[in-house]
Amino acid sequence: MAHDENAGALAAERAMKATSSGRGDSAVVTPRMNHFTKQAVDAALKGYDFVIDHTWDGQPVAHEPFSIHLQWHFERVPGKPHKRVIRCIIEGPLFDDPEPPDDLPGICPGLWEYEVVELFFANRRDQYVEIEVGPHGHWLVYLHDGVRKAFNKGEELELNVQNTFEGNTWRCTVEIPLAYFPSAVRTFNAYAIHGSGSERHYEALYPVTDGTHTEPDFHRLEYFQNIDMKRIVPEGYNDVAFSDLFYGDLWQGKH
Repeated sequence: MAHDENAGALAAERAMKATSSGRGDSAVVTPRMNHFTKQAVDAALKGYDFVIDHTWDGQPVAHEPFSIHLQWHFERVPGKPHKRVIRCIIEGPLFDDPEPPDDLPGICPGLWEYEVVELFFANRRDQYVEIEVGPHGHWLVYLHDGVRKAFNKGEELELNVQNTFEGNTWRCTVEIPLAYFPSAVRTFNAYAIHGSGSERHYEALYPVTDGTHTEPDFHRLEYFQNIDMKRIVPEGYNDVAFSDLFYGDLWQGKH
């Protein structure tokens, strides 16, 4: 078995290096993913699991906490660019407070004012992607080159979002295209927001205060904590911002 495990690890390394040999689909060499190779790659990319069990200032939440699972997903799509995404599965309570946005499901400006879960992935140059998803089919994506310096309008970046419900539990599966991420992502934080007025609740994976702040601010990058992207995406993909045939290079000129 030890020999098989070593062979699997080597196959995974060769496969991941092959897929990351270029930045765009036209340059990428995609290995033939037979059953053995796919198992090796899957074993190398362990993914991540997180639990949002504290408020923004470090107090324990008073309900079943939100869980987040991050996992690499690659899919060949006939007649279209290959799908390279980080698949995120979010599960937690459905509060239905406040009332959902009036907008039809899809991109929703100002989604942070409603019931929402937010994911932030940042590098050491204060570049980060902000992903927001709500239980009623709404989403929002901002790309920041500097703290709160979004260089897109949040109205043009699509997400594949699927929401299901079981009783009062909300389960959201969202696929985040690799092209949305800045190069060299190193830190991460995630948030859950719900409630209205004085009962508005702000929850954080990693609290965003050292005790000196009186209001939440989810763009305080200094409180983010490290994330090892090698557990989520194949080797080489996190070195530079990914350019593909559908999105192009969203971070062009900002590397």
